[in-house]
Amino acid sequence: MKKLNDLKLKNKKYLIFDLDGTLIDSIGIWNKVDQEVIQEYGNMTIDLNNIQIERDEFLHNNMDSDIYLTYCDYLIKKYGLSIHDPKKLLEIRWEKSGVILEKEMDFKEGSVEVILRLKSLGFTLVLATMTTQVQLDILSKKNKTMLNKLNILETFDLITKKEDVKNKKPDPEIYNKIMQYYKIEPSECLIFEDSYTGVLAGKNAGIEVVNVYDKYANIDRKRIEKLADYSIKNFNEFLEFINQIYTTASIKSKVKVSD
Repeated sequence: MKKLNDLKLKNKKYLIFDLDGTLIDSIGIWNKVDQEVIQEYGNMTIDLNNIQIERDEFLHNNMDSDIYLTYCDYLIKKYGLSIHDPKKLLEIRWEKSGVILEKEMDFKEGSVEVILRLKSLGFTLVLATMTTQVQLDILSKKNKTMLNKLNILETFDLITKKEDVKNKKPDPEIYNKIMQYYKIEPSECLIFEDSYTGVLAGKNAGIEVVNVYDKYANIDRKRIEKLADYSIKNFNEFLEFINQIYTTASIKSKVKVSD
């Protein structure tokens, strides 16, 4: 992994952000939702950490086009849930998560400041997420806490979501579609991802990737560190990096003028 100071940010024109676990602290939602589902319909209490490990492994090893429906079927069979219809269980999971997304979800520390700073500098900002349109609508229209800080739909120049692709990450389809849309090369792009599958998707597209630390990805930490080009503990670290670059550039420009 390279040092952040080695990143040639000025050579990048298109900055692409994952959403869940990267810009917002949302991964824990699904642990909580699945725990509630298993307890309510299977009469079992499963540790949150075990739920995530199990779900991550399932999602990584299955490539179905409707992966969430397949996962619901998996939960029904594994835990003997009283709900036998995967579609019904999927609806319940969406409903439970929707309440949390509207009432509890927030941006990660420093992420809003980074997005607004990069936008002011003229970068093209793209959201590349496996989140659905329904969830995006909740975050960008109903979540007052987030709306008061930044409107996702209005801020990003392009949003590519789950409905826009056939294959989930680590397949690079979502990133390839973005490059095809803008008719650009991988060298012009920079990706921000939190998870191993997200980082792998970016690398599979031939694009440099900044890993944004998320505690829920710790199980894959070694693999992430081996694969990602750069790593940041939080967005405040990246904001400091941005300000150093452009402050330095400003100083150099003034020196040339005075000379």
